[in-house]
Amino acid sequence: MLRTVSRMSAILALWSCMSMQSLAAVPAAVQLAYARPAADANALYQHWVRSTEEEQAGSATQVFRPAASKVFPPSRFRMAYKFARGGSCEYYFLSPDDAHRFKPCRWTLVGGDGKSLQVMADGATTSYRIVELSVDVLRLMPLESRGTR
Repeated sequence: MLRTVSRMSAILALWSCMSMQSLAAVPAAVQLAYARPAADANALYQHWVRSTEEEQAGSATQVFRPAASKVFPPSRFRMAYKFARGGSCEYYFLSPDDAHRFKPCRWTLVGGDGKSLQVMADGATTSYRIVELSVDVLRLMPLESRGTR
């Protein structure tokens, strides 16, 4: 019995060393690139509402908060997104007759670092740089838009 336990301990020790060696052989930047997007993408999957009151004057960075996180002050229009897994989403449409509603769109994370977000709707693509993403805040820097919306 003691011999079996010793053998199993030796095998586990050898296996754990091998696993650590193969992980250590991968550069730290690559390990981070594989670890971060999954966490970021999971935080993205919710209903975000733009919180213009938190934005810095003169900065193009847009601040979004989860819809249920607070009571937002009255506003004629607040941009909002609902991001879902698999690349589907909805965006709040600014209707000329003030009958605002959600319309379907698609989203994707692009670039090697997973920090560029593209939202495609109505033949247009809007690109953002993700400045910050957690379960509590989404900060986006608009990059460029292509097409017509």
